Amino acid sequence: MREPHFDNLRAYVDDAARQPDFAVIRQRAVRVRRRRRATASSAAAVVAALFATSLGYATAGGPQAPDPTPSVSAVPDVGWPRVTSVVATGSTDLYAVFEPCRDCAAQLYASDDAGASWQRRAAPPRSADDVGGMLVSLGGNALAWRESRRVLLLEEVEVGRLPSTTQSPTVPPSPPAPDRLWITVDGGRTWRRPVVDPKPVTAVPPGTRPVDCQLVGRPSPCKIYAVDPVSGRFAPLVRQPGITVEARWTDRVVVPLGAQLWVPGLDPASGRPAVASSADGGRTWNTTVFGGGEQERNPALSTVTAGTGDTAYALVYRDDHSRDPYRTTDGGATWRPVRGGALTDIPARGLVTTDGAHVVRSSQGFQVSRDGGRYQPATLPGYPADLLQPTAGEVPVPQAAKRYLVWSESYLYLSDDGWTWRQVDMP
Repeated sequence: MREPHFDNLRAYVDDAARQPDFAVIRQRAVRVRRRRRATASSAAAVVAALFATSLGYATAGGPQAPDPTPSVSAVPDVGWPRVTSVVATGSTDLYAVFEPCRDCAAQLYASDDAGASWQRRAAPPRSADDVGGMLVSLGGNALAWRESRRVLLLEEVEVGRLPSTTQSPTVPPSPPAPDRLWITVDGGRTWRRPVVDPKPVTAVPPGTRPVDCQLVGRPSPCKIYAVDPVSGRFAPLVRQPGITVEARWTDRVVVPLGAQLWVPGLDPASGRPAVASSADGGRTWNTTVFGGGEQERNPALSTVTAGTGDTAYALVYRDDHSRDPYRTTDGGATWRPVRGGALTDIPARGLVTTDGAHVVRSSQGFQVSRDGGRYQPATLPGYPADLLQPTAGEVPVPQAAKRYLVWSESYLYLSDDGWTWRQVDMP
C-alpha cells in the first residue's frame, strides 16, 4: 500500500478542509510509518493508532483528578511506551504526557529544571473512550488538557483487529465536546472543567497566551479569548483584532509565551489575508492586509512566527500553494517582502531565533533568512538526525522565552536560541 505524503496533505487540508488538529494526526501517523519500516519483518508491527482531539468547554467546575491506574493491554505494544505531548511554560518548566502502553491511561510528568529530573503529577480523570491527552501551555502554572479519542487505521483491518467489511478508518462515538477539556492552574496537581465567562476582559494577562475560540467551545463567531492564570476562567477580549478570525487560528501561530499577540485572519472587506498584532495584551491592534496577484484569488489564513521581540515573519499563501514570506521588525506596524520571492516545499512555518533569523525546513533541509535576505541552507547543531526529513512531522517550537523544543517518542531536544540543540531524557 502506498504511503501517503502527509506534508503535502497537511498543506492541502490547512488551505481547504481545516480538519481538526491535523498536526497531531500527521505527527502520530509519521511515527507509525517509522516504526513500521523499522519492524517490517513482524506482522504485529503493523498495528497503529491515530488520535483526533475534540475540543470544548464546560460551564462548571469539576472534581480534582486522582492519580490514574493503568489498564493492561492485550495488544502487542509496538511503539510503546512513548511520549505524546511536551510543552514549556517557562525557560525551565516542562510538562510531558507519557503513555506506558497502548491502552494504558496517559500519565503526566513535570520538570522544573529543564528536564534534568521529572516528577509524576495527576492527570485528569479518564473518559470511557479516552486514550490520552494533548497539553496546551497557557502560561505560568496554567495548562489545558484536551482529551483524545481513538481513530483506527486500515492497517488494523489487515491484521484482523476490525471486521473485513470495514473499508475506511472509523471513529467510535465520543462524549460531547464539553467533556473533552480540563484545566489546571497549579501545574497539574489538580484539574477541573474550565468556565467561560461571557463578560469581556480588557487584556490578555502578562505571561499568558491568547486562547483559541474553538478550544473554549465558542467557534462562531470566533473571538480571541484570554485565560485568568489564577482562576482558570476564560473570557473574550473587549477589543477584538478587527479581522475575520477562523476557529483554530492558534494552529497558524508560533509565538513564545509572554510575547506580543499575533493573530492571522482575513480582511472582512476584501477577504484578503491579514495579520493583526498587539503589544499591549489586546487593548490596541495593528492590522496589515496582504493583497495582490495570486493572494486575492486564494484567500487563506497566513502563518505567523515570532520571537519575544518586535521581529516576526508571515507566510502568506498563494493560489499555487507556495508562500510569500514577509518580515516585520516593528511589531507588525509595517511588513516587507523577504528577498527571493515565494517559497515552495515548506511544510511548516518555522521558528524565529533569538537573533531574529527565520529558520524553515524543506525537502532540502533547513533554510534561513537573516535580516530579510534570501533563504540560504543552514544547519542546526545537535538537532536530531531522525527528525531532519520533512515527513517527520515534528518541527521545532518556541514555547517560552529562551525555550525551543522538539521531541521524538523517547527523547526531548531543547535549545536556548533556536540554533544549537541538546538532548534531554524523557520520563
